[in-house]
Amino acid sequence: MSARAPALLATLLLLASGMVAPAAWAGDALDAYRALGRIDRERVLRCARAAIERAASPARDSAPAPADSLAPDWPGPPCGVYLSLARGRSTRACVGSLTPLAGTLGSTLEALARRVVSDDPRHPPVRRDELDTLAVVVSFAGPPLAIGDPMVIAPARDGLLIASARGSVAFLPGEARTVAWALGEARRIGVLERMGDASFQKFSVVALKDAPLPRP
Repeated sequence: MSARAPALLATLLLLASGMVAPAAWAGDALDAYRALGRIDRERVLRCARAAIERAASPARDSAPAPADSLAPDWPGPPCGVYLSLARGRSTRACVGSLTPLAGTLGSTLEALARRVVSDDPRHPPVRRDELDTLAVVVSFAGPPLAIGDPMVIAPARDGLLIASARGSVAFLPGEARTVAWALGEARRIGVLERMGDASFQKFSVVALKDAPLPRP
């Protein structure tokens, strides 16, 4: 799931194919989303993929199904959501928000689908003909916790949000092998200039991931 849309764009590389266990400091905030992953995982992912396909080819899909007819309700208090497309262990595109967007879960996925195909500035727009080769990942974000030193997090387990007056960027669990890499990437895209001018938050996620569609 970048600096140009504060708290909306971020990178994502999830190493696990199912849900990522939240860190202990997140408490029970994501319990309802872990349950959603067990009960309605396929429905959420079908909704997300269908929304992405409509967004990637709006002319072809001139009469899309309403989002709320496909997606389940929020299973608990609305939370932040990230939507990404991955090819193997590489992120093809990712957008999201650490705070809830307005509306239902279905409308949130629809809004993020429109962004993920074109609004990640570090990657070219996603083509309709490559969607079948990409896995869809929906990540539900727990409440962030402010930290003074980003080096204290475990990047394989914790998400990291870096924010400054220049914008913000989030790294979800597993995206950054080291915190130093995440800081370097934040500098590269213009979010981070001096450590003292930035704020840092850690958070956990529950991630649902499908697989690329089988080739004929």
